[in-house]
Amino acid sequence: MDLDTIEAGGDFAAVIEDKVGVCDVLLAVIGKRWLTITGEDGKRRLDNPGDFVRLEIAKALERKILVIPVLVGGAAMPRQDELPVDLHLLSGRQAVELTDANFHGDVDRLVIVLKKALHGIANRPWKVKSNRFTLAALSVVLLIAAAAGILVFRQTRLFRARPDPVTSKVTLVNVAGTWEANVKYEWGDAYVETFHFEVDGRELSGTASFLGKGGERGIWDGKIQGERVSFVTKSLSTVDDRTYEEKHYYKGTLEGGAIHFSMLTDGGIESHVPIHFTATRIGTK
Repeated sequence: MDLDTIEAGGDFAAVIEDKVGVCDVLLAVIGKRWLTITGEDGKRRLDNPGDFVRLEIAKALERKILVIPVLVGGAAMPRQDELPVDLHLLSGRQAVELTDANFHGDVDRLVIVLKKALHGIANRPWKVKSNRFTLAALSVVLLIAAAAGILVFRQTRLFRARPDPVTSKVTLVNVAGTWEANVKYEWGDAYVETFHFEVDGRELSGTASFLGKGGERGIWDGKIQGERVSFVTKSLSTVDDRTYEEKHYYKGTLEGGAIHFSMLTDGGIESHVPIHFTATRIGTK
């Protein structure tokens, strides 16, 4: 696969950093020899800072991309003390296991995990020719044997603007003002969240509360595309006396005077599932 995607003379490290930077989910396929496989020098490959598998996973963790360990062939999840420092966060990620006895069922469960993380990619039809599917399956087997499997999924973010039937021009929704929603988080607690939106053409700015009023966060990378809105907020989380930055990705659709949102949190230390809620307008500007 590297031969197909990296041109002659290309810098492997630079290409890896570039490709990992545009993916939303990285699947790290871990076999029984993943921790112990050695290079030509007889040393463990994971201890080599230039090893491409280590580079790919480390870059994804550094950029706070969702990394899902996929255990195959009866492999166990690596402990933190068995990993190089730049892969320590991998040991805290929830893994998915693919077994020989229930391969299709396990893959179906993995697809469900990906659907929750990337509900946009889940709804697109995947057309795969039978011969290419066979080659892909064979590639996975070979990667497992080499204990060096990496699969990268990229979610294409496409928002279709709604054209006006008379003028054929794109009509942008008006979401300027204050909105409120009752948001139930994945651990069970619910808070009333407030969103103050400011609109400048297709750009969305303002604030969004997190875990109740008083916890306002500034909106980053806000966009309006047709009837869709999207933006990002950031917060800090402390675990075991270490503080991590979390990013919250909001995507919403305006329908009937309400915005139906999904929000996905990427904390860099664990995987989260999207939460869904509806916001209603309580004030205009």
